[in-house]
Amino acid sequence: CGVRVQRVAVVRVLGLFDREHWRRELGLSGHVFLFFGFIRKYKGLHNAIRAFAGVAGERSDATLLVVGESFWDTLDNRKIGTRIKRFLFGFFKKILLRRADDERDYRPLDLIGGLGLEDRVRVVNEFVPDEEVHRYFQVSDSIVLFYETATPSGVESMAYNFRLPILATRVGHFSETVRDGYNGYLAEPGDTASMTRVMVSAIEKPIPPENVAGTSAGMSWEIYAKTIL
Repeated sequence: CGVRVQRVAVVRVLGLFDREHWRRELGLSGHVFLFFGFIRKYKGLHNAIRAFAGVAGERSDATLLVVGESFWDTLDNRKIGTRIKRFLFGFFKKILLRRADDERDYRPLDLIGGLGLEDRVRVVNEFVPDEEVHRYFQVSDSIVLFYETATPSGVESMAYNFRLPILATRVGHFSETVRDGYNGYLAEPGDTASMTRVMVSAIEKPIPPENVAGTSAGMSWEIYAKTIL
């Protein structure tokens, strides 16, 4: 993921991007909240959509942009490897997972129509090649990481690269990397009302991009390596 971050950084540095043009092309307006990456249950897109419904009920100056593939749709059933993966997942889920944790039928995008958000949410439900990744970060105003569980995230790293404030849940490392009110906002996990408040705060009390840049300056691989050594 580090290579991917470095590649998309080049375009931002060159400053050759027409932000307003691409916002119009994508049908975006107001404050744009970005969800980016594989659509997996632990990443909490279902909560992000429900939280955004609360924002849409209060304000008309916001859009949710969802960009990424649905994980299980990327697996080709014609391949023996995919069939083996599905069999093993089904076997181990019976032993280790609650029924609610089975994400093979995870379809959070269905919530958009169910909540009447078709005019407020834009979806790019497909793989995005490296050379196009920057486009979605540069048209956005903040990144939404309302994860249920979290480990270090490549999407978070890319957001720092583009100076996007982080809207995250208090899970995993986010409580350490996101300073509430400084480089982003933190919501309570599983609490969509809290997530809605965080999203509204991002609009009403925008995070200065220089705060995000300052945070990322202390998270370089060089500093990480020195810390380990």
